[in-house]
Amino acid sequence: MAINYETRQRIVNQALQELEFARQYKQGKVSNWKTNEDLYYSRKVNQETSRANVDLGAMGSFVHTLLSKIDNPLIFKFVKRKESQLKRVKYLNALRVIDQQNDYWDIKDIVGKKQALIYGRAIYSYTAESIDGYKAHLDNVDVYDYLIDPSAGGIDIERGYYMGRYGVVKSKSEIKAGIKGGIYLRTEATRLVEGSGNSTESSQEETNKQNRTYDTNVWKYQKEIGNPDKFKFWEWYTTYEGERYYLLLQEQGATAIRVEKLTDLFASNLWPFWTWAAFPDLTEFWTPSYCDYVREIFMAQAVSINQMLDNAEQVNKPTKLVNVGAVKNLAELKYRRGGNEIKVNSGVDLNQAVQYLEVPSIDTPIAVYNLLDGIQEKTSGVTAGAKGVSDEDKVGIYEGNQANAADRFGFLNKSYSFGYKRFSLLYEHGVKEHLIKKEAVDILGPNGVEIVEISRRDIFRKNDEFGVMVESSNAETSLSEVEKRTKIAFLNSQAGNPIQNPQKAYEIQASIAGFEEDTVRQLLDTSDYGSAELMSEAERDIEALLDGEKLPPNQAANTAYKQRFVDYLKDNQEKISFEQFTLLSEYVLSLDDVITRNMVAQANDMLFKQQMEMITQPQEPMGGQPQQMNVNKTEDIINTSGEVSPEQQYGI
Repeated sequence: MAINYETRQRIVNQALQELEFARQYKQGKVSNWKTNEDLYYSRKVNQETSRANVDLGAMGSFVHTLLSKIDNPLIFKFVKRKESQLKRVKYLNALRVIDQQNDYWDIKDIVGKKQALIYGRAIYSYTAESIDGYKAHLDNVDVYDYLIDPSAGGIDIERGYYMGRYGVVKSKSEIKAGIKGGIYLRTEATRLVEGSGNSTESSQEETNKQNRTYDTNVWKYQKEIGNPDKFKFWEWYTTYEGERYYLLLQEQGATAIRVEKLTDLFASNLWPFWTWAAFPDLTEFWTPSYCDYVREIFMAQAVSINQMLDNAEQVNKPTKLVNVGAVKNLAELKYRRGGNEIKVNSGVDLNQAVQYLEVPSIDTPIAVYNLLDGIQEKTSGVTAGAKGVSDEDKVGIYEGNQANAADRFGFLNKSYSFGYKRFSLLYEHGVKEHLIKKEAVDILGPNGVEIVEISRRDIFRKNDEFGVMVESSNAETSLSEVEKRTKIAFLNSQAGNPIQNPQKAYEIQASIAGFEEDTVRQLLDTSDYGSAELMSEAERDIEALLDGEKLPPNQAANTAYKQRFVDYLKDNQEKISFEQFTLLSEYVLSLDDVITRNMVAQANDMLFKQQMEMITQPQEPMGGQPQQMNVNKTEDIINTSGEVSPEQQYGI
């Protein structure tokens, strides 16, 4: 339903007030961010040339060390909450793998982690679309471009009443096309494109980002200078009278060219952002970063080292006291490699001609530096062991370092694991809303990797909810890897022990190695791989029929699949409606031809295997009785009822 002009204006005015309030809330953090940037980019703020001003690159090294410990991306996997979801979860996870590769999630993950280490927050947006086929879009959001309701706190952004990101660029041609397509408000958008673009205007957000460049002089070349065809907008999300809205807002002109209910864009009605903090807090969104806690230490260390360099300079090049009238050429007093030859006037006492002020060499700065280094290690957890430098070459010491690092990085891991769970929620809704046409995915089946085309119906059922599991694969797990190896070594050492259950031992080893429960079950099931998936499909199809859908017969159906429907009807005939009973019954009857066809195919396969076994059997020794080949025909394997006996079907 269209939003009238008066309501739109009230929403726009509210959004502008929210934007400024959120900006002021964040602004106090910006000065710390800029100092962190100066240190990270080794930018020399003190330009005094008379004193040493060496940057140690400590902040950059610190950030890169931390990144190396958390550089592998977390992986979220959907898991079943009921048996009917087994195969559908497999489809959804297969699609996630493709989206992760095509949308470069891994590199975007690294960018976000670097952002969290320097600024305290990693912020992402996630959307999906289906205009030209299904597409997933994960984007990093710059901390300078993001604003949020201060009342949201630092745990769940869904608690916030408003938030948004700056810097969405639209050209005049895009806006005109949007006007024609009914996306943008005609009056407001037309008025906008008739004027000049605003890409050259410097917002507060853009001004703040100038400090991030290695050389601030290049900033002007990074801007879209003098481009009258470009407009920059805020994507603003707000709540008005209990409803969530989306605005494409130009702050300078106090104009919105798009105002819509959020549910018109996202059926989930969720804010399209996910975020995590290095140090999460209940009430504060803009929390400290790792760099905040070590910034002063690195600055003090730089002062100590530069003091030592100044002292060394004074020791090596001491101040001279010169009797001007005694020295023939004052230029000879300048420092030269290999020493100077100084000529003095006749009759001059050499000791009176030139004198040097001795400066004692000091080592206090080194002691201060080392003391500060110890404080930094305790503060951040980035110790010599975490950096890959063990204080001793003893295994026990090294594993102790690993344990300390695991504790610290484990804390960080838990934080962004929480963010990934929200990401999985946004992702699930994106697939549910936009996987309209079939997409090809790779599925591991009994015959290897298969390419399967899936659609929304193959994954989701009415009122369906999947579970989610976030898996860590970074250096935080290094200690647990030691524990895994110890456990596996013990199980292997007991392989011949008669009191050890070999199947259970294998199951435990597979679990330690990271295989999922369903995969372990399939690995152990050598006789009937795929039956679990078929039973899962039976549960899925029962649910669909109960919802009133008319299904074609499952082409993989067998007698066990059919029996699941028969059992359900027997157990629930008094609980379901007449219409549901009819749909289920008719579906069961439609399975007979498919089952017969599959049984014939199975019998033919059995026949072929028997023939191949006969052909490949070793021959009896000379003089022995030749083995009589007795191969049953297909029609002998299948009984008159069109069914395979249990003995024949299961090999018993």
